Amino acid sequence: MSRKFNTKKFIKDVLNDKYALVIGNEIILDTKIEPTADIHQYFLRKVNENSNVQYENYHEIALDKNERINPIRRLIEDGDITFRAEDVSKDLMALLETRLFTTVLTTTTDGFLEAAMRKVWGNELRVVNIYDKETVDELQKALKACRRGKKYNQPTLIYVFGKLDIDDLAKKYIKTDADAILLIEKWMRMDVEANNEMLDFIRSKRLLALGCKYDNWYFRFFWYVMTGVNKSSEENAYDGRGEVAFSLDKTDKTEGKLLQFLDRTDICILGDATTFITNITKTLTEDSDDAPFRQQIVECRRRGGIFISYCSKDALAASQLFFQLCEKKYDVWIDNARLYGGDNYESGITDAINAAKVVITVLSAHVADDLKLGDTDHYYNKEWRIAQQFDDKTIIPLAINGYDLRSDYHQVYESIITQQPSGIDLMDSDGFSKLITSINEHL
Repeated sequence: MSRKFNTKKFIKDVLNDKYALVIGNEIILDTKIEPTADIHQYFLRKVNENSNVQYENYHEIALDKNERINPIRRLIEDGDITFRAEDVSKDLMALLETRLFTTVLTTTTDGFLEAAMRKVWGNELRVVNIYDKETVDELQKALKACRRGKKYNQPTLIYVFGKLDIDDLAKKYIKTDADAILLIEKWMRMDVEANNEMLDFIRSKRLLALGCKYDNWYFRFFWYVMTGVNKSSEENAYDGRGEVAFSLDKTDKTEGKLLQFLDRTDICILGDATTFITNITKTLTEDSDDAPFRQQIVECRRRGGIFISYCSKDALAASQLFFQLCEKKYDVWIDNARLYGGDNYESGITDAINAAKVVITVLSAHVADDLKLGDTDHYYNKEWRIAQQFDDKTIIPLAINGYDLRSDYHQVYESIITQQPSGIDLMDSDGFSKLITSINEHL
């Protein structure tokens, strides 16, 4: 009997960034673009529409020795195939737009999913191609830098089977079963490397695989490499972390065996991928008071809460902000409301910043005067420096009366807060509304 899906635990793990998405080619496209939603079928149809040769399936295109250049590449070069976020399934797009999944692995080689993720994350998105050593090394370096208590949270898309690169069509990507075997061998060699940061990072996540109608052997090896094996088991069994949603034809013997494999390895089977995506997106975003998991989601999003950093001369303004945010039901930390006589002030501040997800730095005329003089040895400056050391903190510069975010002295602030976040002017007519929007995006 398959392991049952625990919605409550799933939501908790998702909100704590413990999941990575694994996206297959069967669910990416909007059915208005391709009725089957399958990218391989879309490519097959486009090639057959533009060729004298009529291919039976996607892999035949790559195996045709009479073709000087892969027909798919030719259609991309000629502009007959373009990768646009608008062509991606609305259901998948809605799931990505929750911004709850910062790590995405794709077994596709085209650029549709990347276009969708760029629409959500913009230039924040890191793209890693297993065949592109430079991008792999950059990710390894970033992960290594996060070892000392920092959390890697940059939105990242990993092409685990290579990328059909528009800008460099000579780059390699998976086209045939033989290619897949060689690439899986590459991944398994990584498995025996000491301290392979990328593979260790992937294995630290639970996997939610969506649209994975693969051949049986294909999926088994992929799952084996990405999750690793249970080293503590005498039988060296599969670890089996994660859930899989399929678009399966249960009458197909190959898919039937795949279901048996998933069942044996304690992988939760979620059924039809599109239905699951629709339902779980609704669960994660439903905002009505009677939504079954609303309270859990609100609490998880606000865990760690908000830290307010301010100059002591601005205690009144900071306190007013504190109460305004508390009225909005946020978990807010401010020193004069949370520290008491006898408390270790410095360790209390550090612990509070460490626990927070959002740090609001209140910037006033008093702060401006200090920055103009280059006087940055105050305690609130130290709070800035502590906050900027954590990659998992969102710092929101909040200008109040007398501070100009466009001034030269603000560059002194930015030199301390090396993340250089966008500031909000509370004096603007919609300043508080913008603050709430920014907080909600990052809690």
